[in-house]
Amino acid sequence: MRPNSLSRSLRRVVPTTLAALALGAATLPADAVAAGRTQPDLVVDLVTTDVLNPAEGETFNAQVDLRNYGNGDSGPVKVTVSVPAGLRTTTPYTGTGWTCTVAGATSYSCAYPALSAGQRSQLNVPFEVAGATPGTTVPITATIAPDKRESNTGNNTGSVTVAIAGTCVIRGVVWHDLDGDGQREDGEPGIGPDGVLQVTLWRPQGQTIGGGSATVNPDGTWSITARTELLYQVRVEATSQYDKTAGNVGDDATDSDLVTAYQWDPTLLAASAEFSAHAGEEYVVDAGLITRS
Repeated sequence: MRPNSLSRSLRRVVPTTLAALALGAATLPADAVAAGRTQPDLVVDLVTTDVLNPAEGETFNAQVDLRNYGNGDSGPVKVTVSVPAGLRTTTPYTGTGWTCTVAGATSYSCAYPALSAGQRSQLNVPFEVAGATPGTTVPITATIAPDKRESNTGNNTGSVTVAIAGTCVIRGVVWHDLDGDGQREDGEPGIGPDGVLQVTLWRPQGQTIGGGSATVNPDGTWSITARTELLYQVRVEATSQYDKTAGNVGDDATDSDLVTAYQWDPTLLAASAEFSAHAGEEYVVDAGLITRS
């Protein structure tokens, strides 16, 4: 009798359990049932700006690269782009497939119809520098709010840090190194505009704003007030009667900072090492020239 009783008990339990499982499967979201087969995976691939060192009052653009690395359609894509203190929103762009609205003073809310598996898209939003302190950096962050369950949600956010430009002073003197020892001693004269054609600030970073040029004074001195938060190289162009002297030899206060030459004819073009320029600072770059043999 005990086995029959156990059998009846199983007959009562099994149908109930199967029904519960069937009901549970029926109520699961379709994308959850399809997990591992057709799930999207939205990724903020990259966040960049078209200007690396914007200044107060200027407008620049942030570009957000998004891609669906999954194997299923994403459904509607929603992205929030933060506007940190020191920046402010302005009129969003239209006609790119994205629809963006200004969500108060702190963010843009942007939408895109869908990204199919493997598809990528670029979102561009404008920012205006308003009240950021020169020499500081501000972060811009883009965050995806997935419409469907994803295989990985740890890659839904990306950011970029933007340096706010100010000004600095870059100055120096071009002198004639009579004994060619790389040090300026008493009696070694400055070279005026008859020998030095100009001094320029060269920018090795293409997405920066800055630079400048100066004509030397009769005593060889020069000075440029320049934009900051970028790399500079000081370049000296002189007549072909000159060559650069040895650079970075001995006392930094009296040596020459020219370390390379790019050409000798029809004019001499010599340059310093690259250096980072920051707001409120002063940089001295001196140049010693010798008579070309």
